[in-house]
Amino acid sequence: MIDFIRLRYSDKDLIEDFVTNQDNFEELDAIIGYHTGEVKYPYTTNIGSLEIKVNDKSVYLKNSLHKFYNELQGGKIQNYNDFSHSALCQTIDYLDTKLVNLNTTRLTQLEFGLNIKLSLPAEDIIKDNIIFHKLNIYSHNERFNGRGEYKQFNHSNYYFKIYDKAKQYNLSEHIIRFEIKFKNIKGFNSLGIYNIHDLKSKAVLTRLFGELLKRFDELSIIDNIPADSNMISTDKSKLTTYLSYNYWKNLSVRSKRNIKGKEKRAFEKLLAKNDLLKTKTYLRASLIQKFNDLINN
Repeated sequence: MIDFIRLRYSDKDLIEDFVTNQDNFEELDAIIGYHTGEVKYPYTTNIGSLEIKVNDKSVYLKNSLHKFYNELQGGKIQNYNDFSHSALCQTIDYLDTKLVNLNTTRLTQLEFGLNIKLSLPAEDIIKDNIIFHKLNIYSHNERFNGRGEYKQFNHSNYYFKIYDKAKQYNLSEHIIRFEIKFKNIKGFNSLGIYNIHDLKSKAVLTRLFGELLKRFDELSIIDNIPADSNMISTDKSKLTTYLSYNYWKNLSVRSKRNIKGKEKRAFEKLLAKNDLLKTKTYLRASLIQKFNDLINN
């Protein structure tokens, strides 16, 4: 569920004194003037894979809570397995023992995502079936040097990412990940999330999942059309039109927005009529099941 976080301390002096105390952190890196020997900001240290950075005006802690939890368990630093509610709470409680005044910090960045196991390669679905998000083409489409497909859709307050988690880690099973990354506090403050301890609340996590599911529903995920399909020619022609990004782009101008809304509804009806939503229906049900499993464990 929760992956990358970035939080900021409001009382910079207090945490700086704590971090620079050798009894608390044996290793602390800083910039030193070559000729003067002056110690300069930033100071950096770590709690496992989590990085703490002290600047002249602020202190931040960042990185993946999911990976950090696996590290605490003595395993590989990865985020392809399940990260349950109890594991998340355990991770946050552990950080309370390693830092001071964690309850005074404010989250400034946040990622929330779920991994879904598949019966076929995730890269096939990402490449062939996931077409648009909010009728926009992807902002990034990367393949990580043959390590799977990755599509990212950029929006004003968030990134929505879909990628092949199994191939990223060279796993034998098939795993697809859907993830929302909030670019600023506006996106998650509205969900009642301000401090890292808010993430322990099942109600808060349920609202986060609702946001992820909302973004999932905005995806255009279309089944492959079988060779023996009995789709009528007019529907095939319409589908070809609807699968053109330029078609939707041309309808995005102010004078055509009413037309775009009607065409969007016609597109959805066309997909349902020709039974081309099986993949999306399956993935949606899998996301709901996965979240229910994690929130209750």
